[in-house]
Amino acid sequence: MILDEMLKSSKLTGQEREVLDFISNNPQRVLGMTVHEVAKASFSSSSTVIRLCQKAGVSGFTEFKYKLATELPTIIELDDDLKSNGFNGSEASREVLDRIETVHRNSLKYTKNIFNTELLNRVASLLKTADRIEIYGDGLNYPLAQLFCLNFQEVGVEAGAYDSLNLMHAKVYRNRKVRPLAFILTHTGNNEHMYGIAKKLKAEDYKIVVVCDSVKRSICRLCDETMVIKTTKNTLELSNIVYISSIQYLFDVLMSLKMLNNYSEVSETSDEVEKIKERQN
Repeated sequence: MILDEMLKSSKLTGQEREVLDFISNNPQRVLGMTVHEVAKASFSSSSTVIRLCQKAGVSGFTEFKYKLATELPTIIELDDDLKSNGFNGSEASREVLDRIETVHRNSLKYTKNIFNTELLNRVASLLKTADRIEIYGDGLNYPLAQLFCLNFQEVGVEAGAYDSLNLMHAKVYRNRKVRPLAFILTHTGNNEHMYGIAKKLKAEDYKIVVVCDSVKRSICRLCDETMVIKTTKNTLELSNIVYISSIQYLFDVLMSLKMLNNYSEVSETSDEVEKIKERQN
């Protein structure tokens, strides 16, 4: 692991060692911090933090956080990372209103802070060349897949949501030389059903992006890219809210990237729709 390797290093300065000690004692907290915040908390400078990251073999702090996130235990704790302690059963309505706002806001910040720019650019390239988008998920992930597909359709993309694979469907697109991009949503990355779908899609030459909790899952080896999403440990810690908020943010970003690819077409269509609405009014 990246922290283990750094802790064994004898090539660190005293200041770099101080930063490393802070990170190793607060790994999940660091994922939600900026380079300047880490520097302030460890009584060092931003340049020291960046030098430490480079000595760890990564380009900078953002890449370091992404690598750290993929190596941490798959469950985060809300109390530090999202500044919330869940519910204790005695909250008034106003407290619930404020608490949910905080959870959503910090879930988005947390997700943004572990975004890997290089990975996002690679997925954006896959999106740009895709003729069709398919999103696979079961349980909670299936209605999310349906929602994300509706958003892609809104910007002129052919998209479909599925909780199983019709092999005939995949074969037809392959024979027509359609270039589909498949997203597979799996909370833990250990869903055998989703693994089976990924294996069959790979055999049909699909480009595949899996969204799960760790790059170390077996399903990741079948996919072209892995996008990491974190969640909390149980319902009292609002696990579904955190997960949905984070993955919605991720797919809103992906949909927006695709919209930019189709900007002229979407703009013209939007103007046409607005004119129709004006006539109807």
